[in-house]
Amino acid sequence: MLENLRVTFSIVFPFLAYMTIGSFLKRIGAITDDFAAQANRLLANVLLPVNIFNSLYNKDLSTALQTPAALYSAAGILVLTAVLVWLVPRWEKDPAKQGAMVHCGFRSNSMLFALPIANGIFGYEVPEIVIVLAAVVLVNNVETVPLMEYYRGKTPAYAGRQEKSSFSLKGMVLGWLRTPLLIGMLIGAAWGLLRIPLPEPCAKVVSGLSGVVVPLAFVVLGARLDFGHLKANRRNVMRMVVFKLVIAPALFLIWPIAAHWSQENIVAVLAAFGAPAAIIAYAMTEYYECDADMAGEIISLSSALSMITIFLWIFGMKQFGLIS
Repeated sequence: MLENLRVTFSIVFPFLAYMTIGSFLKRIGAITDDFAAQANRLLANVLLPVNIFNSLYNKDLSTALQTPAALYSAAGILVLTAVLVWLVPRWEKDPAKQGAMVHCGFRSNSMLFALPIANGIFGYEVPEIVIVLAAVVLVNNVETVPLMEYYRGKTPAYAGRQEKSSFSLKGMVLGWLRTPLLIGMLIGAAWGLLRIPLPEPCAKVVSGLSGVVVPLAFVVLGARLDFGHLKANRRNVMRMVVFKLVIAPALFLIWPIAAHWSQENIVAVLAAFGAPAAIIAYAMTEYYECDADMAGEIISLSSALSMITIFLWIFGMKQFGLIS
């Protein structure tokens, strides 16, 4: 038990340390809101796409593509979204807040958490987790635009406008094709399947940029933690955080555990459903004129509490022999 505690703590501690450093740097003025916003854009548009490319381009994906966790996680995200669309209006009547809650509910920071957690548990990068991440990224990006357009259209301010919505199927598809994460994923997957060699100097650049992602992302995340508006939305924010960090992973882990999936696939499912709300959800919620403040509260609280829940999930799995 003590050994499991030690190993689990060593996996989670870097995340906690980076976030603490970010929060401290923000307090002393070393990180400003403008810097944090620019760093988030750099992560979303450049570093995270390079990171997912780096995770895919040199892997033998032929076997990993057969993992049951990828299809299961992709279908699970769709089921989770449908449940949220049905459940959230029973908690909240304001469409702008509904949009924030649903978006933060199905969109997770799996990209940031999954690979470091897998490396910490297994000591190597797991192809199954990379494929699950790719599936989750694909589903998240496909469903975000129509869902957020739906909630924006329900807000009184938007419904009262005279101009028509610019939403169209063509625009939605073009939006998907321009998404940096999807571009990185598709290029990386094609590179891996075709087994194209990457020149060593280029590989070093890609690897170097990928190595920046986790420290920078969590330092910035720590700097952007903000609980200033939590009081007004406390009940629904807490509902969403508990649903996201405890209920959803518990429900979606039942089948992989009962079916005796491999430990790699079980960890992949945990990464897909147990990570906190995605940082990018704030910007997307704001863009679609929903309640960005509430989205920020869900992101902040779920990110902070995920240090506890991820620790408990990994420790519990180790105690029950689900992962070694």
